[in-house]
Amino acid sequence: MNQLLSCRFVAVLKQVAGQEVQLRLFHEVERAGLPLFKERIRKKLAMPRVYFDALLQAGVFVLESGGLQYQPQEADCGVGFDIHALGRKVQFDICLHGDVQQLWQEVRYRIEDVVLDQDVFESYTYRLRAISRYLYLGREDNVFRAIAREENQEIEFKLDFQNSKEKILKSVVAFANSNNGNLYLGISDDKRVVGINHEIARYGSEDRYLLAVTSLLHARIYPLLSPFPEVRVLLASGRKIVHLYVPVGTAMYSVLDTVGGGQQRRRVAVKQNNQSVWVDDPYVIAELYIKRRIGPHTAATLGLL
Repeated sequence: MNQLLSCRFVAVLKQVAGQEVQLRLFHEVERAGLPLFKERIRKKLAMPRVYFDALLQAGVFVLESGGLQYQPQEADCGVGFDIHALGRKVQFDICLHGDVQQLWQEVRYRIEDVVLDQDVFESYTYRLRAISRYLYLGREDNVFRAIAREENQEIEFKLDFQNSKEKILKSVVAFANSNNGNLYLGISDDKRVVGINHEIARYGSEDRYLLAVTSLLHARIYPLLSPFPEVRVLLASGRKIVHLYVPVGTAMYSVLDTVGGGQQRRRVAVKQNNQSVWVDDPYVIAELYIKRRIGPHTAATLGLL
């Protein structure tokens, strides 16, 4: 990739109404040996003036007045990037708040689904001193995009809920122990959209069905998942699909199994080579736990691994 010389967002002002500005948003990139590249990011965008002015002052936004008179005011804000996908292209949301310390809990304004080259993204991260939040890294909300990607480190499919409970528990725990992941219910092994309409009908409503799914996770996974997965019903080809988005957790999670004599055992699962696998060796589990708590580099430095 040719050396990055400059990059900026070009805001074409359309209207100023009180404390809000309406604009068209473009993005320009200049690279060594290549003509200026320009693409439209938003055909129509409305922003609070305080955030618009702050981005102008940071030199990330450049104003084209469109014939309107506009005088930016002194403004400051915190900027964070909710990252959906990393690679040569980075897909992310630009998140804004008046207080940078509050960005971890709350976003006051968001420009969604911006896709930029990695070096361009890094340039904006540095210039804005932006917080990278990674809340949605690996998230895939679109059923057909997920099917096209097939099962991998971040995506798994199950045919239904009633007959797949143990497999669902294993997959959810593996994602929570390894990386953010997406589990779809209502997709067959050969990637057909079968749907779970018949199962929802048995429970009487979507709410009761989703309650059954979340209750299973509450009852059989230890400790309680944190963050807890998002569980919702999507529509694809006229059929209802359940999407579970499982964020990587803050502990080592296990599935509770009942064994002989009413005793319970805990089984740990992780993602490995695009599969959810059980880990039963206590020494391996201890190693995984240490890595999760203090990181592999620190653990190796201390001679624990």
